[in-house]
Amino acid sequence: MPDMTQTVKAERKALARWFSSPLGQRLLGTEQALHDELLEDLFGYHLIQISAQKTPLFQKSPILNKVCLGEDGLLAPQLIASPLQTPIESDQVDLLLLHHLLEFSDRPQALLAESARMVMPMGTLIITAFNPLSFWGLRKRLSGATANYPFKGHFRSAYRLMDWLNLLNFKIDRVLFADFGLPWSVRRLPPPSFGLGLGRRYNLPTGGVYVLVARKYVGPLTPTRSPVMRRSIRFSGLSLPEPSTGGLTPSR
Repeated sequence: MPDMTQTVKAERKALARWFSSPLGQRLLGTEQALHDELLEDLFGYHLIQISAQKTPLFQKSPILNKVCLGEDGLLAPQLIASPLQTPIESDQVDLLLLHHLLEFSDRPQALLAESARMVMPMGTLIITAFNPLSFWGLRKRLSGATANYPFKGHFRSAYRLMDWLNLLNFKIDRVLFADFGLPWSVRRLPPPSFGLGLGRRYNLPTGGVYVLVARKYVGPLTPTRSPVMRRSIRFSGLSLPEPSTGGLTPSR
C-alpha cells in the first residue's frame, strides 16, 4: 500500500501542473483578482502563502515580509516544510494564505489547525477552495472515479469550513464567490471578466471557487502577549535564536 504522505504530495504536484493548463490559468487569474482586491487593505509584518502552485498571490499586499511555503523545491518556495508541521512558532503571522490545499489533504482539519496556530491574535487567514455547490462541483460528481485534477479533490462547502474555523477561535469576516462560468476552457472565447455578471455582483454562493476571510480572536482565558511586548519582539527580529527565512521564529 503506497505511503499516504507520498500520495498527497503527488496529488499536489498534479494540481500544480493543472494550474498551468488553460482552465487552470483562467481560474488562477480570477483568484489573483480576488486576492488583489482583498490584500490592499490588510496590513502587518509577516505574510505566508501555502499553495500547490508557484504563482504568488500577494503582489498587491503592503506587507513587506512575504514568504511562500512549499513541501519541496519544485515550486521554488522560500521555505520548504510540511504544511502539517511548519517550523514557525505560534502566533507569529499577520496574514496567511491557504490556497487549494484542504481539498487535497488526508488530514484537512489538522492542516487547518496548523495554519491557524501560526496566525497571531487579530491576524487574518484567507482560504481559497473549490465550491461543491457549483458547476465545478457538478462536474466532479458526474466524473466519478474517472475525474481528473482538480476534480479528484474533496470539495468542501464554505459552511463546513466556517464550522471548523469557529472551533479554532476564528470569526468569519466575509466569503467571496467567483468563477460562475462552466469548468471547461474554450479557446475561441475570451476569459470571463472578473468584475462582470450577476453572480459576482450579488456574490451568489454558486461560484466555482470561494475565498473565505477569517480573523483570529483569542478569549480572555488564553494568555497572550501584550501589544507592547509583541511590538518589541517584532522589532527585535522576533527573538530568533539564529538566522531564519523571512525573519520568522522557528518553533521548538
